Amino acid sequence: MPSLSSLFKFGRYAELVVGIYLQHYGWNVWLSAGSRGPADIIATRSSRKWLIQVKSSNKIPVLKGREVNQLKDMAKSADGLPVVATLQPKEAVIETLRQKDKVNSSEPFTLSNYGIFLYSLLDWKRVCP
Repeated sequence: MPSLSSLFKFGRYAELVVGIYLQHYGWNVWLSAGSRGPADIIATRSSRKWLIQVKSSNKIPVLKGREVNQLKDMAKSADGLPVVATLQPKEAVIETLRQKDKVNSSEPFTLSNYGIFLYSLLDWKRVCP
């Protein structure tokens, strides 16, 4: 079983990877210090603002109801879109793509053995940067 320290490092790594991914598409990105609030990343581009919770896991990432509500509240008060970003291993990405009828047709960004998905918490549809 991985140590708590290694899990934290993987989580922070996932935040950095998602941040770099968004910067690649022209977003300005700010990482939360210590990731203690509802949003791990705040990203802006033109008049758009996303407040992003990053979830990473070797399986399907888990998002708790309390986290969803806190992120929605924060995004509403900041006039932004609440977004969940998942960094998942290739096997989980392939399984998600097999269920395309449940999500829109946009492809995830793949990074070697991982994929990045972005979901709006307002309607649970995938969003593209």
